[in-house]
Amino acid sequence: MKKAFLLLFLFLLISVGGHSQQFPILDNYLINPVSISPSFTGKYNRFQSFLTHRSEWTGLTGAPMVGFISVDGSIGKTMGVGGILTMNKAGIFKNFTLNLNYAYHLQIARNHFLSFGLTALLYQNSIDLSGVIVNSQQDPLLSSQDGMSETYINVGTSLLYTWKELNVCIAFPLLFNNKSFYTNNTNYDHVLTMDRNWIFYANYTVLIQTDWKMKFDFLYRDTQFSPWSFDLSTIVKFQDNYWLGIFYRKSNVIGLTAGLAVINSIVINYNYEFAGFTMMGESGGSHEITLGYRLPFKSVKSTVQLKEYSK
Repeated sequence: MKKAFLLLFLFLLISVGGHSQQFPILDNYLINPVSISPSFTGKYNRFQSFLTHRSEWTGLTGAPMVGFISVDGSIGKTMGVGGILTMNKAGIFKNFTLNLNYAYHLQIARNHFLSFGLTALLYQNSIDLSGVIVNSQQDPLLSSQDGMSETYINVGTSLLYTWKELNVCIAFPLLFNNKSFYTNNTNYDHVLTMDRNWIFYANYTVLIQTDWKMKFDFLYRDTQFSPWSFDLSTIVKFQDNYWLGIFYRKSNVIGLTAGLAVINSIVINYNYEFAGFTMMGESGGSHEITLGYRLPFKSVKSTVQLKEYSK
């Protein structure tokens, strides 16, 4: 049964590689990778919830703002369920996305695990045209309207491999391309719809001393109508309760991240990004703050490294 499940899941992953318009991806994946892959659902904590607010390019009119809420937890020894609510606003564009996540965690050998993730999502994209000034109303998207909104459903999948402190993940947030219902003009297919995309993510934690660890993260994102992108980050942790790190994103974005965990349950994290000289001094950079609550497993033996998944 498990072999059949694995073969089916691998077939889905191979068959959907392709094109993408990406969702807004926050920096909070550094402490909450569920935000980029449903395979992490219910993996490291019995229950956890995160709230994130992000303001990009502060000081610029119409700059993007993102709100994010996630909740997930484990069910028994092998499954996890959760949900994510994301709200994104950039200029005249608004996006609302609701994800329902499921993960199945399978031990394939000593210290080797596979986690299969599925997500069902509903998203709504809208455009506010009430303040737009144009020279011509001939464009079908502008004729006699103050705005447009469309709602779609879709599904996504992901696969995660874990060995000790190493995680390697590939995710497809959307399996299918949605087609706009608003106009038959194919030039507008990608104005209100989201397209297939894929993500590769890996992290590895090294124990330096008894209380000190260093964590390395790599994230690659590929999109259909945007250039590919990647993140590199290094974070130093003390007793898993305090951390400080630096990261780099393609296009000369440099960021700092810092956070702490109070009594190992309440998480506070702050990220700051500076986009080099691209904003010509007009922006105060991007700010992201995350508040979270984690309910760890009752004993060390319940964590992912020693979790006794059924074989």
